[in-house]
Amino acid sequence: MAEAATRGLPPVSPGLPLPEELVVWEILVRLPPKPLLRCRLVCRAWRRLTSTRDFLLAHHRHQPSLPLIAACDYADIMYLIDVLTLTLGRRRGAAARLHPVARYASTADYLDSSCDGLLLISWNTGPPQYSICNPTTRQFGDLPLISGFMFLGLYQHSPTGDYRILLYRAEKVVLEDLIPGHVERDASYVYTLGSNDMPRRIGWAEPEMSMLAGHSRRCRPAQLHGSLLHWYHSIKHMILVFDTTAESFRWMRAPIDKTENELNRELWADVLEMDSTLGLYCCNHDKTIVNIWALQDYEQEVWSIKYEVELPVTCIRGELDVGDSWSVMVSSEDGDEVVVVLVDCGQSVFCFDTDGKLLARLEHDGNDIMVTRMKLKQSLVPHAFFPLLKSYVVNDFPFI
Repeated sequence: MAEAATRGLPPVSPGLPLPEELVVWEILVRLPPKPLLRCRLVCRAWRRLTSTRDFLLAHHRHQPSLPLIAACDYADIMYLIDVLTLTLGRRRGAAARLHPVARYASTADYLDSSCDGLLLISWNTGPPQYSICNPTTRQFGDLPLISGFMFLGLYQHSPTGDYRILLYRAEKVVLEDLIPGHVERDASYVYTLGSNDMPRRIGWAEPEMSMLAGHSRRCRPAQLHGSLLHWYHSIKHMILVFDTTAESFRWMRAPIDKTENELNRELWADVLEMDSTLGLYCCNHDKTIVNIWALQDYEQEVWSIKYEVELPVTCIRGELDVGDSWSVMVSSEDGDEVVVVLVDCGQSVFCFDTDGKLLARLEHDGNDIMVTRMKLKQSLVPHAFFPLLKSYVVNDFPFI
């Protein structure tokens, strides 16, 4: 779109204003959302040109996909949740920073998934209940029709453009009596955002599906790579794949570590995307070594180890005085093959490079920090499903 809009423009002469098409499609389209919204106040033409769907889609494509952080502060009977992104600054030589995106109030909830700027939120004060929001546009709505289901993944269905939610049912759901036909347990379902219909059963899920959640009954975030959702299954040491178009499951081989005994004793392993490639990282039981693998050939399921990171455990313990109470995960900036190991330490997050060198220690107003295994790619693109949701609001509570 940008090339089509700027093709054939005359060269820019010093002292002359830039052509409007060049300003819009080469400059404004690359701005972060908040500066772009401020630029709309400059003139009516900029507001009109930057409000079209084509522009907003192009603007979203230019936004970086950044590690998603949540910071929590307790106030009276409510939790105040800050949605933050982390810029690593490696390519520009800048320091790592946390960037506030939005703040909202809640009783007790979790960030379950991130897709195209949308966040799926749940709270488990009883049967799981869900809401969907766009923290950039500050739109929020509830999803009562999927209450009680176990959430598996959020994705855009390529053939229709609809946003859908993959669900799993092992126990009685809240609105089970409204589901047409015989309701099967240990089955998977799909719900389309904005629909008034109950989730649609797509068949039996793998028997191990419920084990993705463990004792918490909460599924770890899925990694969307292309049109496929991926989850690492720690007991089988395989990757479960869901084809969002064919609506079918299959298994994929995971990489084999140097020593099978070490792999069986891993503390944590999960899939990630780095430099447009599917990857997997695993951390040993002592949290001293992080191995990072890259999938070299998706069809043949060929993996190769890319990094072996030795964490400076003595340094971490000395900085925090929290013993071994920290968790480890791996992330990267959008389009950057340089990955960073993130150590979540309660009120701090440590960023290490693949040589084990400490890049930054970050905090946020003294609040508890949770480093999620997701990324946020901010979006101003409007969605038709939002006004159809129950309790839909924009720029209102629970946003603050």
